[in-house]
Amino acid sequence: MSAVCFKEILHSHNGYDIHMIVTKPFQSDKNICVILLHGTCSDMNEVGNAYVYLSSQLADAGYASIRFDFIGSGSSKVDYIHYSYKSAVSDTQEVIEYAKKLGYDKICLLGWSQGAAIAFLSADENISSTVVLAPAVDMRILFTKKDYEQAKMNGFVWYDPGFRSPVRLSLEWFEDVLNTDVLDIYSQKHLPTLAFHGLNDSIVDPDCSRMSVDASNHPYSRVIYMDECDHIFNVLSHGYDYLKIISREMIQWLNGLYN
Repeated sequence: MSAVCFKEILHSHNGYDIHMIVTKPFQSDKNICVILLHGTCSDMNEVGNAYVYLSSQLADAGYASIRFDFIGSGSSKVDYIHYSYKSAVSDTQEVIEYAKKLGYDKICLLGWSQGAAIAFLSADENISSTVVLAPAVDMRILFTKKDYEQAKMNGFVWYDPGFRSPVRLSLEWFEDVLNTDVLDIYSQKHLPTLAFHGLNDSIVDPDCSRMSVDASNHPYSRVIYMDECDHIFNVLSHGYDYLKIISREMIQWLNGLYN
């Protein structure tokens, strides 16, 4: 990879540190940065180091990228109970400001699963496009009415994602999910949007990608369905076989948008 990677710690105005990795191509005439937002309970590298791979592919194509840990995940020293839509959007917007200070005037948000919902909610006048993988635009898929009632009683619910230690989902997170219409908010932003979804996704309905693209209200938006892929695009069973397709299509789409 013809790029330089470096770790950075952003001191958030919320009083904690945001850990990031910045990947910059050695030579590029593109003044564009892709910010990668990870999914529920994951980290900046994503499942199977998928974001490490995508960052390297973006760099080879001349695109800088920043990936970071949301509060409560990865290198974050803060308990996951403090994660909510509001905290995730705040973290994202601080990273956006950091990218602008690095001199990038065009910023694309790339989000996976719940990270896609955060991308849609974080998109403002600084964002020029979004790319989403299996967008979980309605996180009510993650809990039951009983869970919500327990959160109202105790202030949180224990959630076991299966690939890390159980975490506490806060009542604030439940309230954010129940009271936020992600696609309605995103429909007001009119941004070009590229969505990828595996048709074997048993976690997020593939229709969410079509609804996301429709909500974008932009003629350059499109959805790409992948017949054999699950929610994580078979990274754990097939390595980067399908991510290669995703990176190729994404870079071609970005090139058409920005060139």
